[in-house]
Amino acid sequence: MLSHLLVENIALIQRLELYLEQGLTILTGETGAGKSIIIDALSLALGSRAEQGLLRFGTDKGMVSAHFHLQDSHPIREWLQQKEIPWLDDGLFLRRVLTDKGRSRAFINETPVPLALLTEAGNLVAEIHGQHDNQSLLNAPQQRHLLDTYAGHRNLLEEVAALYRSWRSTWDEKQRLLALTGDNGTQRDFLTFQIRELLEVAPKAGEMTVLEGQCQRLQHGAQLVQGITQALDAIQEAPGCATAMTHSAASTLEALTRMDPELTPLATAIRSLHYELEDCGVRLRHYLEGLETEPELLETLQSRLDRIYRLCRKHQVEPDDLIDLTTRFQGDLDILEHAGERRDRLEKELTTLRGQYDIQTRLLKQSREKAAQSLMVEVESQLADLHMAKTRFAIDVQPLTGDPRPEGMDEIHFMVSANPQEPLRPLKQVASGGELSRIMLAIKTVLTDNLPANTLVFDEVDVGIGGRVAASLGEKLATVATGRQVLTITHLPQVAAWGQAHLCIRKEIHQDKAHVSVEPLSPAQRVEELARMLAGNRITPAAREHAQELLNTAAQTAVAPG
Repeated sequence: MLSHLLVENIALIQRLELYLEQGLTILTGETGAGKSIIIDALSLALGSRAEQGLLRFGTDKGMVSAHFHLQDSHPIREWLQQKEIPWLDDGLFLRRVLTDKGRSRAFINETPVPLALLTEAGNLVAEIHGQHDNQSLLNAPQQRHLLDTYAGHRNLLEEVAALYRSWRSTWDEKQRLLALTGDNGTQRDFLTFQIRELLEVAPKAGEMTVLEGQCQRLQHGAQLVQGITQALDAIQEAPGCATAMTHSAASTLEALTRMDPELTPLATAIRSLHYELEDCGVRLRHYLEGLETEPELLETLQSRLDRIYRLCRKHQVEPDDLIDLTTRFQGDLDILEHAGERRDRLEKELTTLRGQYDIQTRLLKQSREKAAQSLMVEVESQLADLHMAKTRFAIDVQPLTGDPRPEGMDEIHFMVSANPQEPLRPLKQVASGGELSRIMLAIKTVLTDNLPANTLVFDEVDVGIGGRVAASLGEKLATVATGRQVLTITHLPQVAAWGQAHLCIRKEIHQDKAHVSVEPLSPAQRVEELARMLAGNRITPAAREHAQELLNTAAQTAVAPG
């Protein structure tokens, strides 16, 4: 579970620290107080995309740190081992840092990681469900994902996806072959000419750098000879040269060291300088002897450079890429010369792969249909608890035709009949906002045991409902929180009454700057907060009485047998 959340310089939050427990925790506050900002901050720590403007105005860095206490058996431990990230005895630490340069850094257990890894880790420990999740329930891909999650046939999905990738790779190879062999004779003549031209030049790796250096030296040969000769004269060949002078100075000082030993370091340094000058002279003499000034050699080298440059311009590649280009042309020519055999082989591979794919997709379809029957029953049971007892829920699994797809050959549609005698219709055609909220909660309630995340966050999933339905939703959230952690933002007192812990978010203005704070509420403060939610700013005794009644009902129901 999420045990500690630290937020610094995110949106309206300067610094915020939350300590959380297992069970249902309620977050309430006035509209605009910053409730959703806390969820956005947690999302950052879980690896979500950093929206522009999340960094607090006037600051250069923001940070969110989330600390999770997890069992040793949690799947995240094996995942960390696979990613070579250390497992810490005191839990899992996810941290995200934003800067005013638009950059962000991610850390898992203080190990720097790419954002994609932080997202993977976040998905294993927590799930956030907001109003947009209710809308995503209308999308067929999301409906398929929820059914597959319930079915738990991950290995089957991976097998289907792997066969699709193999089929697609083979299909792409066949298309390249068909494009290459469109006009077999013309293409063969073209490739043969290109290969012959490249092999005549036969460029070598790194050759251009060597050739350009040689040409540079040959073009400036006379100047190089004159300059090197002058340097040699100054160092060791002319009267009064540097080596003679340093030798004389070193010998004099070496003789004087018998009179004053303090001169020894100076004598040694000048003697070393003398030896270094002698070595430089030898190396300059060697360079001069190897210097080439032949005009014929320069012409030969420039001619080769020109041929290589022409090939580069013609094929629009770098010089070192000419070798790979030759190999590719030779490979294409080999394909052309054996095009018939290659085409037949690819056709056989495609037929075999499609057969294997069809077998696995049939198994996947069967698994989906079986899971759909069970999921329909469980969701309808949950909906009855949410005052939708007359609602029929069905899952339509329809076959698709055409080329293979990575997710299989089924189209999934969630179907609903909200009233008796009405036919089942696609969810997006019949469900209101309140119904979507309840259907999503019903599905998530069924799926909780199939998900690795022990922390569930619901951001205003009670939109569009109220009254008895709200109370039932609060009871359902409390049930989901049994044995796990659920954080819920709500505006409804009927939902808030079911919390085992209640946090109130407030926004205050200090020195023309907004600050967000969070206060854990005592039992008496909870009564006041629920009364505010019931009556608004003018809290009456009747509102307090109603608030206490909501809390009492929730507490009595929570401890009632069965």
